[in-house]
Amino acid sequence: MKVIHWTPKDNKSSILERGILLKDTWISCSMLTPFKGLNRWWLDYMFEDQECIGIIFELQESDFPLVHGHWMIDTTTEYDEEFEPISKQRNSLKDILEQNPQFVFQNKKELIRDYTQNIIWRIGNTIDNSSILGKDNIYWPDNKKIIASGRKLIKANSKKAKEKFIDNGDFMKFVFEDYEVLLFKNIEASRIERIVKPNSSFPYHDLQEKVKKSL
Repeated sequence: MKVIHWTPKDNKSSILERGILLKDTWISCSMLTPFKGLNRWWLDYMFEDQECIGIIFELQESDFPLVHGHWMIDTTTEYDEEFEPISKQRNSLKDILEQNPQFVFQNKKELIRDYTQNIIWRIGNTIDNSSILGKDNIYWPDNKKIIASGRKLIKANSKKAKEKFIDNGDFMKFVFEDYEVLLFKNIEASRIERIVKPNSSFPYHDLQEKVKKSL
């Protein structure tokens, strides 16, 4: 399972010499996939016109625990009365464990299982909008029913489901475009496998194949 970390081009020499260093709470990456648009989503969202490079490396068990989830969980923002941000603070692993423990993973097996379940949920949600009334009197998605619908749809025609959803770059971007991997340890320079330019093609299929085999 590989990830990609986008950084300004000026950091290249330092990273090749010292690795990716934990400078402020966490290091942000994203899962490497076969889909160029998804792989560079964070580049387009965060860096705009900056010249950047992508650092690709393999996740190791020693990188865990880590976080995989929506970007909104990584930082706590304080707003004024007009809802203008007045302060931002990056959330630590402890903070995220307390506030959003469902996004913290202890090993690769847990991470792959959750990654797969997210895909199944989205597949199910294309045909099932089931909801359930919560204790807060708000209707929330009925995850169990939606996942069951996704599994049923896949089982009905596994080949078609894989082609329509899992091998579909637009669908996978819809599922994971704002997801990030947060690492809480330095990445040694020796672990860097490849450095890519934004417009390079750098498809990676291993994770995708693991997902398909588990369905």
